[in-house]
Amino acid sequence: MSAEERKSRLRYGGDYNPEQWPEETVERDIALMTAADVNTVTLNVFGWGAIQPAPDRYDFDRLDRLFDALERSGIDVILATPTAAPPAWMFEQDPTLRKVDEHGLRVPHWSRQGYCPNHPLYDREIRRIAGVLAERYGKRRNLVLWHINNEYIVHCYCDRCAAAFRSWLQDKYGSLERLNEAWQLSQWSLQRTDWAQISPPIGGMAHTSVSLDYQRFLSDSNLRTFLAEKAEIVRITPDIPVTTNFYALDFRGQIHHQWAPHLDVISWDSYPPHRDHAVWAAFQHDYFRSLKQQPFLLMEQATSSVNWKPYNPAKRPGMMRLQSYQALARGAEAILFFQIRQSRGGVEKFHSALVSHGTETDNRIFREVRQLGAELASLDELGRGRTEAQVAVLFDATLAWLVDWNKGSRDVSYRDAVTAFYRPLYEGNVAVDVVHPLADLSRYEVVVAPMLYMFEDGVPERLREYVQRGGKLVMGYLSGMVNGCDVVEHGGFLRPIDDVFGICVEEWDAFEPEMSNRIRWLPADKRGVAAESSDEAGTVEAAVSPVVSYLAEKWAEVVHLRGAEALAVFEEDYHAGAPAVTRHRYGRGEAYYVATHPEDAFLRELLLGICRANGPASAGTGAPAGVEVSVRERGNARYWFVLNHRPDPVAWEMPAAAGGYDLLGQRHLSDGRIALEGYGAIVFRQGGAGPA
Repeated sequence: MSAEERKSRLRYGGDYNPEQWPEETVERDIALMTAADVNTVTLNVFGWGAIQPAPDRYDFDRLDRLFDALERSGIDVILATPTAAPPAWMFEQDPTLRKVDEHGLRVPHWSRQGYCPNHPLYDREIRRIAGVLAERYGKRRNLVLWHINNEYIVHCYCDRCAAAFRSWLQDKYGSLERLNEAWQLSQWSLQRTDWAQISPPIGGMAHTSVSLDYQRFLSDSNLRTFLAEKAEIVRITPDIPVTTNFYALDFRGQIHHQWAPHLDVISWDSYPPHRDHAVWAAFQHDYFRSLKQQPFLLMEQATSSVNWKPYNPAKRPGMMRLQSYQALARGAEAILFFQIRQSRGGVEKFHSALVSHGTETDNRIFREVRQLGAELASLDELGRGRTEAQVAVLFDATLAWLVDWNKGSRDVSYRDAVTAFYRPLYEGNVAVDVVHPLADLSRYEVVVAPMLYMFEDGVPERLREYVQRGGKLVMGYLSGMVNGCDVVEHGGFLRPIDDVFGICVEEWDAFEPEMSNRIRWLPADKRGVAAESSDEAGTVEAAVSPVVSYLAEKWAEVVHLRGAEALAVFEEDYHAGAPAVTRHRYGRGEAYYVATHPEDAFLRELLLGICRANGPASAGTGAPAGVEVSVRERGNARYWFVLNHRPDPVAWEMPAAAGGYDLLGQRHLSDGRIALEGYGAIVFRQGGAGPA
């Protein structure tokens, strides 16, 4: 295989950790990898203790032999720096390397990522091991990617981090006066008169402004360690790309859009919930693809069950294959698993793998792995295919923390709100990018901003410009409440762009579980005269013919029109007759505001209606419910992924399929009829080169 062919092929494989097994298993494992068409493995993720058993001694014999054996078998290597798991001798050298948790307790060395990211010993040793690995393996023919650390979810609250945090704050704010004002520390007499008076938020969330900035500081601390390793690697192997694997997008430890420019390729680990797995996995694929607007690597997923969730059901037959094709459909160029062979001990010994305990390969999981590998081996032409989206959903991971700290009701969730607004687009098979609020929005016809609680510096201006130039902006409830320091701006909600929405939000109402409301659309001739109080509600109701009403839960806001028109109104309680959904024409565009959490059917009508009126087309018009349709483009070829997330078979006529070429079935589609088994998938090509 040529270097160019090796570079462009779809990656299939996963983490391999042979240090957990006797060496005689390696030869057998490589034979099993070959049988399953594995072409890439990730090595050394947690192998620091194996390759450097003492400060002044290295032992690369086993890793050398493994590299050799994989190369002979045509299997490429993603080589990790093992810095997520420092060896015991480092903690023995200096016990203060062990991190302090948010309760102020020093953590014992019994797990990964137990280190302080701001410790000078850690900084020195990660640079050294990264350089040693690059020198030894950088010229290996089958080395295709560097994988630094693993899932940076490191949080430390030690005295060393406290000192670093104070320096970070001095760089950001310049003076204590500015800090006191930015954080509004006059409340409860919290003003600081000396930098030494500032400490980490021990005990969990404390003052929300300090808690927010501390999480930003931790992300910067982790990024600094990543860049320290990357500098050593790039100095020695400048032509080999570098990544690190992101984890679930609402975990603390990384602010992804600030990291993305420093990664040559985005990679992430997908472990969706068993229930509703399709929509949440699709959202995260769209998010990680959008970070660099280019294909990504699925660095980890499970072949079946995991071991660490409250409930861990097995993936049903076909589900692993289906989820793998979903990742490809939304931009992946690698389908990798954690891991090749199950661990023998520790907390992950029952996490599923390609090779299982006991039966090893004589089981359903390996048969599915082998089938998928054989299929992917023929799909290299999908590489570098792009997803073109005209709709964006705004997402900021920091809001998951802020809303949790400030939400006013335990039923209000940023993740739930984002999912609710994303779901109609996903189910309508509308291509979506998921981007940060400070991203360039000019390419999108429609932008959806669910629960944009915080307006960071630059966000209001970006949104104003977007609408003014002709964009369609849909904003969800609980938005524009605070600035980038989690402090309320004078003037209340949506400041300073409330004029863009043409409304004033008077107050919010956080519902208890048994509370709810109902909303209904207004007919077109009534939208400019929505009642502003319950006293006028009867007039509005008398003028409107009976229509379907929709459930509204969790939250409601009292909205007054200041130039906007009401598209829908509340029906009950003191909200009755008041606007629930508004639209305001501003510049050449329109700004919509949704002042409650409506049921899915209402959001589907609203968002798909806006899309139909403004250009973004559905890829899967006519597809049955539960069938996902996505498109990737490469040159003049379009690759259609049709995925059945239902356990039962489906069949229908899909005009776009007529004349296409089924890449999995190796056949021409003449009549456009699609038939899929439960959890089935089809990938067909339109245009481009024909079959070999």
